[in-house]
Amino acid sequence: MKITLDTTISALLDSFDREFGVSLGIYKGALKSDNIKLFEIADPRKNPKSFIVIDKDTSVETVESMFKKVFGIRVQVKDRNGNTMGQEMTLGGERILSKENSEERNIKLVDLEDDIENDNKEKEIKSVKSNKENKKIKPNKSYFLKPKIVKHSVEDKIKEIDGYYLRFQRTERYKSMVNLLSCIEEAKLSYPESKEILEHIEEIKNKSVAISHLSVRKRRFAILILIIVTSILLFASALICGFNLYKKFKQDKTVDTIVKEIDNLRMRKGTLIENGNLAEANAIDESINSKSEQLNILRNTKTLPITYYFILAAFIMIVIVAIFILRLNKFNITSVRFENKT
Repeated sequence: MKITLDTTISALLDSFDREFGVSLGIYKGALKSDNIKLFEIADPRKNPKSFIVIDKDTSVETVESMFKKVFGIRVQVKDRNGNTMGQEMTLGGERILSKENSEERNIKLVDLEDDIENDNKEKEIKSVKSNKENKKIKPNKSYFLKPKIVKHSVEDKIKEIDGYYLRFQRTERYKSMVNLLSCIEEAKLSYPESKEILEHIEEIKNKSVAISHLSVRKRRFAILILIIVTSILLFASALICGFNLYKKFKQDKTVDTIVKEIDNLRMRKGTLIENGNLAEANAIDESINSKSEQLNILRNTKTLPITYYFILAAFIMIVIVAIFILRLNKFNITSVRFENKT
């Protein structure tokens, strides 16, 4: 059975009654007429060309869900007596052969708000009854919740310490060191009289001291390399900046010389024209044009500001060095805790 939005409500109800022998409750506001089409009560955001297909093997839950998702219409499948059918039942399983007139069938368009109010009232009544029953039952029973205590043996604690130590040995990170120290302190508080665990802690501490000292040396070496790289960048920036200043000074001096030469040639050209020597004047004119082109080339030449990139790189390296130094200081101060005696 195929249902589209062009199907009228009366045709839909007749089809359900004829095909499956069940009734259909349609919940959509205050619309009461059976002659309207489904698209008049459907969700306007839904696709107007959408449709659904159902048969006798379709469950009640699927039918109601399909109407809601595809059309945006809330429906409820009921039997001939108006009772709500179970969600797990199929349409074919409740088919009743009857020759009753369609006017006598128990099918209604129900107001959604009225249905919700009735459901809420029923829920309130049930909740009040259940609360009364619970109040009667509660005084007869008492429950005491005790915190769950998980006990670890000395061997388990030693294994846990070894696990944190191996992680610190492999990574040499600050977080791993803090976790190891926390585990050691917890073990000392949990088993203050256990010689086995205290001796193992001292052994782990001695090994951790060697690891921390080695890690500190590695970090200092890395900081030294970063400082050297930063110094090289700063020195290169200073050299490039000085070279650019020298180049600019030399360029400005060359421009001034060419300008003076052009002025002298123009004065000489004027003198030659007054004397009537046009051939030499034209030759001087060509020399003026060539020097003017040379002057324009010098003025339009732009140097690439490599200095700025070097300064930016040096600034980034300075920030990195500062971060490394702060972390080294933090790591070094925390590693001193390994040297404390039990």
